[in-house]
Amino acid sequence: MNLPYTANAAAGDLFLLAINLTNRCNLACAHCYMDAKTLKYGGENELTTEEVRGLLDDIAGRSTETMVVLTGGEPLMRGDLEELVAHGTGLGLSMVVGTNGVALTDKRVQSLKAAGAMGAGISVDSLDPEKHDAFRGLPGAWEKTLNGIEACKRHDLSFQIHFSVTESNAGEVPAMVDFARASGARVLNVFFLVCTGRGESMSDISPITYERVLNQLVAAQEQSHDLLIRARCAPHYKRIAYQRNPQSTLTRAAGYEGGGCLAGIHYCRITPEGGVTACPYIPEEEGNIRDTRFWDIWNQSPTFQSLRNPRLQGKCGSCEFQKLCGGCRARPLAMGGSLMDTDPWCIHIPDGSAVIEPMVEQPKKLVWSEEAEKRLSRVPSFLRKMVKSRAESYVHELGMQVVTEEHLATLSAKRFGGGGPPRPNTPAAKEATRQAVAAAEQVPALPWSEQARVRLAAMPAFLQEGVRAVAEDVARSEGRLEVNIKLLDRLESESQPGRSLPWTDESDQLLTEFLADKTPQVLMFVAPALESATEHLAKKRRATTVERADAEAAIAQLTGGVEWDEDALARVLSAPDFNRAGIKKAAEFNARKEGLARITSSDLTRFRNSAMMRAVQRMKGFGMQELSFDAYEIARDRVPRLKDNPEADKRFDTIRNFVAARENPGDLLGRDLLEKMKAQLKANK
Repeated sequence: MNLPYTANAAAGDLFLLAINLTNRCNLACAHCYMDAKTLKYGGENELTTEEVRGLLDDIAGRSTETMVVLTGGEPLMRGDLEELVAHGTGLGLSMVVGTNGVALTDKRVQSLKAAGAMGAGISVDSLDPEKHDAFRGLPGAWEKTLNGIEACKRHDLSFQIHFSVTESNAGEVPAMVDFARASGARVLNVFFLVCTGRGESMSDISPITYERVLNQLVAAQEQSHDLLIRARCAPHYKRIAYQRNPQSTLTRAAGYEGGGCLAGIHYCRITPEGGVTACPYIPEEEGNIRDTRFWDIWNQSPTFQSLRNPRLQGKCGSCEFQKLCGGCRARPLAMGGSLMDTDPWCIHIPDGSAVIEPMVEQPKKLVWSEEAEKRLSRVPSFLRKMVKSRAESYVHELGMQVVTEEHLATLSAKRFGGGGPPRPNTPAAKEATRQAVAAAEQVPALPWSEQARVRLAAMPAFLQEGVRAVAEDVARSEGRLEVNIKLLDRLESESQPGRSLPWTDESDQLLTEFLADKTPQVLMFVAPALESATEHLAKKRRATTVERADAEAAIAQLTGGVEWDEDALARVLSAPDFNRAGIKKAAEFNARKEGLARITSSDLTRFRNSAMMRAVQRMKGFGMQELSFDAYEIARDRVPRLKDNPEADKRFDTIRNFVAARENPGDLLGRDLLEKMKAQLKANK
């Protein structure tokens, strides 16, 4: 393995590596992409122990953030499995075993855990033993697999459930979610078949079933706080999550969760003979580790480069979800097309709108109370940035502007109970914290490595539960089975987003002067919006530096030619993205119409109430007697500008989804206005 190595790609971009250790298997699964051989025949020319050890050395030499999955065939058929797990663990890699679970005896589970395995991924394809056994090709396989799960539980080895969905078992998805939770699994991974290997003779699930199951999984994850539920080999999952709720965390660019498929981008696999492919369902090898260093293949593969910078064709190339989803690249290839062709199993029709960018975390400019600052200062430096970021995300989501000591205390329980933030120093605050702690205790704790436990124990006692909850929350969101030093160190080094262009002194000074008299609460919304608008104007003129003129234009654009009260402007800028610009323009129009020199928060309320009552009058004209979104369907038939207008339909769907996602939709308008609107309609004749 002493081969020349050229480092010419960014470090740390490989998040997941699957090593197919063997073609040997004790089952004959109908769907297997490997065309796995039975135990009787074994495997030839498979990577030796030393070759796999050398590969792990190569991986760890550049990135110990990579999670390595040892799979097959059936990896438990390799007698050196524990040796390989121990070697990878010793290098600092996260080692996981992917197995059918049949051979997971108590003794084998104990030996894997002793070797340092983080956990196991165990395949369960039906809750009906006969269906599972038929799918796996061995009578009694279901019972043996469940015995393997119980062995993992007895010896405290974390495990995930892997479920391959087909047309015949798609109806079991809700029950499988319940089973995974009841069994104590950390994660439920639902795999969608791409017809290769023995799976070529199987009928894949229909596109309609595909869509239905993905909707079930997104809905289940939205309701789940103790089980991570993910669709694998199904990038449409991201599109559906966005369509259900554009603010869903499932659409955020957090680690490798921002886009769709990982193949060749943050993931690849190694065949038993050393070949490197983008994924199990893209069989073309990009090189072999017996001839070339792994990292050179990873860096230089033309296929990997095309997957990282895709030029999608057909429907996928014109789809607004091409960055969030991108479609499965293996599926068109398996059906005789090219890697960049349309994913034939997607039923979505592009609407011609702009490409949706994966959501990224925005800078949070919040104020910290003196007590909260003091408490934060006592957090060990290696975790301080992580705790600060999580606290600000939490407070921002609550719609508040000041991080208090009570917020930090509540975060120590990881999950907030009740209906909003408790007021400081009240019985309600104490009760809410107690409830949050009780709720957090229902979530199974993740294992911690010995080093991580030592570091946690060295922290002040009042911080330990909070740090534990934050770290485990991050680990779960990334599908990790353990909290270790590598994770904590990475979280500490995470950089916070900020300005993307250099600013001249004059432009920066102008912005500073404009914001100088703004209150901290207002700055939370005004400053980032103004910075973003300024840089947008600079980029629009293709400049590489923000000039004073850009800041002047952004300020003029922000004020709209009308003076704004600080609270009113902050209120507009905190509105949802889909109607923020419309609210601002309508308010400025009304202000100019009324001759107002300055818009106050009460003016905004008055403008809104007037607009809503005009809408009620229109609904009365339609003959409606109660508030309902059916008004849009009527308007679309009667108002010319709404007919055959996909943009209007899309906007309406966004509003309806936003309202539906609220626990108390009536609070959006206030009870008084809502009752007045209802009364107007009830009087309709």
